[in-house]
Amino acid sequence: MHFLLSAKYYPYSEEKITKVYINCKQIINLRITKYYSMKTHIDILPREVTNDKFSVFGCGYRNKDGVAVLAAKPNQSQDIAYIGNYIRSDRAQWATNTLRSMLTTATKDELGDFKKLNFETATFNGVFSYRSARNLVVRSPFLVLDIDDLESTDEARYVQSQLVGDPAVETALCFVSPKGRGVKWVVRLPDWAKSPDFKTTFQKLQQYVGFEYGIAVDKSGSDVCRACFLPYDKDCFINPKYQHV
Repeated sequence: MHFLLSAKYYPYSEEKITKVYINCKQIINLRITKYYSMKTHIDILPREVTNDKFSVFGCGYRNKDGVAVLAAKPNQSQDIAYIGNYIRSDRAQWATNTLRSMLTTATKDELGDFKKLNFETATFNGVFSYRSARNLVVRSPFLVLDIDDLESTDEARYVQSQLVGDPAVETALCFVSPKGRGVKWVVRLPDWAKSPDFKTTFQKLQQYVGFEYGIAVDKSGSDVCRACFLPYDKDCFINPKYQHV
């Protein structure tokens, strides 16, 4: 924005007018920065950086009623390389091995509570100030497709190998789920699937997987703020394109 200050209406030297303008601009920029910091509770990154970022959350907790719930406030914004390296590391190994040892004895609710309390999560669909659709700060170019209820870890590995070689959809990450009987396929959105409406984008990819591979994608992934559990998987596929040099 340019200001035209005439000496006729503002009888000071040009140098003083310039100093006043610069001071005003600095104050305005400071107030804008403080406003967005208060509004989102996170650092807003430049658009060209934020585009490949998404929110990461710590483990859940029990609320005042003793109910296990997921963390709602993000710890940080991260990228594909960070998550891939996290999954390949041993940070979630104990939680993953313990969960799988519980599969034959624990109830569905017990398994669900264990996951909420012991696994970190990520919202691959974007950066959030709080994990709800109305608190989405910016969409990422990624989407996670969740394939559950496979017969075994061996079948999950086979499905993983098929997905990472897909010629029409770029894989960013692909790993076996915490229980060992599912696959999380994190993809970069192809142009043919992009839509301002997130559910429409999800449905296009859901239908694609069903048609090409004959397997069902969990429909809960149509929720833009859906949290994805981050397990241990030493064989997690990370697209070299996203690895840090």
